[in-house]
Amino acid sequence: MNKIYLLTFLIFTSFFINAQDTQEEVDPNIERVEKIQDLINRVEENREELSKIDAQRIDNFIKKVADRRFLLSKAQKQLSDEEARNQRLEDLFESNELKLSELETELNIKLGVLGELFGVARQMAGELQADSESAYNFSEHPNRTDALNEIGKIKVHNLKNLEDLWVLHLNEINSSGEIKEIKANVINSDGDIEEDSLVRYGPFNMVKNRSFVKTDIANNAYSVLQKQPDRSLRRQFRSHYRSDGYAVAPVDPTRGFLLSLYLDKPSTFERIAQGKLIGFIIVIIGLSGLIFAAYRYYTLYIYSKTISSNENSDVFNKIQSISDNAKDVDTFERECDEVLLTVNGNLSWGVNWIKFLAAVAPLLGLLGTVIGMIETFQAITVFGTGDPKQMAGGISQALVTTMLGLIFAAPLLAMYTLLSEKVSEILQEIEEFVAVTIVKKVK
Repeated sequence: MNKIYLLTFLIFTSFFINAQDTQEEVDPNIERVEKIQDLINRVEENREELSKIDAQRIDNFIKKVADRRFLLSKAQKQLSDEEARNQRLEDLFESNELKLSELETELNIKLGVLGELFGVARQMAGELQADSESAYNFSEHPNRTDALNEIGKIKVHNLKNLEDLWVLHLNEINSSGEIKEIKANVINSDGDIEEDSLVRYGPFNMVKNRSFVKTDIANNAYSVLQKQPDRSLRRQFRSHYRSDGYAVAPVDPTRGFLLSLYLDKPSTFERIAQGKLIGFIIVIIGLSGLIFAAYRYYTLYIYSKTISSNENSDVFNKIQSISDNAKDVDTFERECDEVLLTVNGNLSWGVNWIKFLAAVAPLLGLLGTVIGMIETFQAITVFGTGDPKQMAGGISQALVTTMLGLIFAAPLLAMYTLLSEKVSEILQEIEEFVAVTIVKKVK
């Protein structure tokens, strides 16, 4: 009804506005009556139409109310049924619990000593399973893991379960005393898996062409260790073995644990790299000094051979020439002293540098030690002392640089002493020649 009043108001408003704007000469009473009649007709039409719409809406609403009542009654019935079902299930659960408790009590009474037997069986299955996770013979018994898992989960074992456990232990005992060649999957250097021949030495080692391998359970394969023990140790593995006799071979009693730790052992270059820049400087200085010392010793050795032969020696020829041209002994001695000074300078060239390098090497090692300790204390300041790995880098640098300095200082000092004695030996031989020449000249 509000819509009808609003429509009537708008029509009258429009009528009065149009009446004011119209400039035509029309009887206002007649026009007003026509418009009012027209308005009344429209209102009647709209009322009938809106009444039909309202009636339809009311019918739909009443129908939906009935549907909602039906759904509500249906939901209430389902709720009642579920509550009853829940009660029945709870009663059944409590009844089953009581029965289960009674059956377990009865089972424990009947088992008696067998309960300990089954417990021991589960324990032995678990221990064998733990050993089998990294065993070298896992590829020879592919179904062992599933069988042990089943035995370890069962509370009451039957005769077959116990026999299977017994057979599995016998197989493990038998494999611990045999040397056997097998075909298995091996991960090569490219990361691909291919079948290859391996030799298993009991439960301790697995070898491929005298190289130790490790297990890779996830990929059901084996892989060769990146780092191998010393060649002298691996040489003991024979190319051709006898499976029916005894063989001498290195074994890892920890079944691979020690070999895995061997991977963490740094090589020589890695050990030097722990000294960082100072370590490489010490190595360069030490090697350069040793190479130069070897070169100087070689030249002095050749020169001493020339002196010892007394043949075609430039020094002896020069001294002999001075002796022939000198007027007296004093002049001869002065000129020989000049020759000896020149020869001494030539022979001593580079020897003091070796002594210098022998002194510098430990000093650089001490410098590396100081730097390493500074880094260690900085790590302690930042991370504390809870994690030793944070301090290991600085301590390694401190110790490695000291080690390198001492390693190169000792042979450099030895070479310096050897070269000094060689120079003194050559000079002494020349001085003896000069003394003999002077004695001849005096006579």
